[in-house]
Amino acid sequence: MKIINYGHACFKIIDDDVSVIFDPYRNSSVPGLKLPKDIEANFVFSSHDHYDHDGIDMVKVISNDKSLNLTEVKLSHDDAGGTKRGFSVARVIRFSDYSICHMGDVGDIREVLKCDALKGIDIVLCPINGYFTISAEEAIQIKEKMSWKILIPMHYEIKEKHSGYPDGGQIDIFKKMMPNHTFVDTSVEISDKCFEFDSIIFTKSLGE
Repeated sequence: MKIINYGHACFKIIDDDVSVIFDPYRNSSVPGLKLPKDIEANFVFSSHDHYDHDGIDMVKVISNDKSLNLTEVKLSHDDAGGTKRGFSVARVIRFSDYSICHMGDVGDIREVLKCDALKGIDIVLCPINGYFTISAEEAIQIKEKMSWKILIPMHYEIKEKHSGYPDGGQIDIFKKMMPNHTFVDTSVEISDKCFEFDSIIFTKSLGE
């Protein structure tokens, strides 16, 4: 499995001869980021209809005869039952070797902890913004209670690169609370060796 980071909450997953893109953002919707013009995949998903997640038309869809072992879970985008920001969809894809989940803009830790479909996942892409989504601390709590193996943070501000929405330094909190992490560049090939770490943190983005 290969995971490619485009910044914010946008990732491309390649496995089993299938490519999937989660949550492409529209140009000018995320400070400091812009999707490449040639981005393409077999499948493209948006967790919800906010501009920084719903740029499906920014991606060229390549036809294929493959199918996905896909589970979708509707979750609140806030801590008030969706009354503030609506809902977001978490998606779990089970490939032949590993399972991966894109959590979308989940805003309520309680809903996640009640969901059996989100337990025991190998790799989870999870937001840590702390205002628009759950925080770094809450994401780590979920990882421990739901037995996620590798946690990849997303939807956070990188101050030195002037990208992302302000969040009070959530990535710094995350790093301190998850000392057993490893850094990768714009992409990573997942192998059993990766599971020696609790978290993978991208240092660059193809959207920079």
